[in-house]
Amino acid sequence: MKAFTHTGIEKANDLVHEANVVMLKTWVNQIVFTWRWWIEISIMILPWVYSCRYLRKKTDTYRLVCACFFTMLAATYMDTIGMALHLWGYPTKEVPLVPPYLTWDLSVIPVITMIFLHYCQSISPIIKSLVLGILGSFIMQPFAVWVGLYIPYHWQHAYSFPLVIIIYQGANYFYYKFSFKWPNK
Repeated sequence: MKAFTHTGIEKANDLVHEANVVMLKTWVNQIVFTWRWWIEISIMILPWVYSCRYLRKKTDTYRLVCACFFTMLAATYMDTIGMALHLWGYPTKEVPLVPPYLTWDLSVIPVITMIFLHYCQSISPIIKSLVLGILGSFIMQPFAVWVGLYIPYHWQHAYSFPLVIIIYQGANYFYYKFSFKWPNK
């Protein structure tokens, strides 16, 4: 029994499948174990090693997880839209058949956000978001372009600046507004 589908969606699904087959072959033959692949793997793992080692204040754990989860969702959503609209792309993949931006969105961006939330509590969130905006938009993105990990097709680094600020402000909101205290028994 065939489920009800639209022919346009069927065609799009077929194209996605064909693209995934090409991507898998390319990944196996040209990407895995290259120096860029090793950089991506390091970028994916090292921030979490750092966070597990140094972000250990038990009272902050739930707040950091909440802010981290918000950051992951927001960054992934924005990256999904940006790639779907062909505003930017990532020429390498750590894992085949998984979006290539997950390294950044599920590792680097949330861990850096947690570091700023955890260690710089006396600094204004506006200042921290401006610093993160500058760091992410005008230092990390150009570096990623230079190394060959990011390609801005129809995107300027300055466009990312307000987006980084918005993501950090959202994470800051979740970090400071929710205490996650367990009810007394």
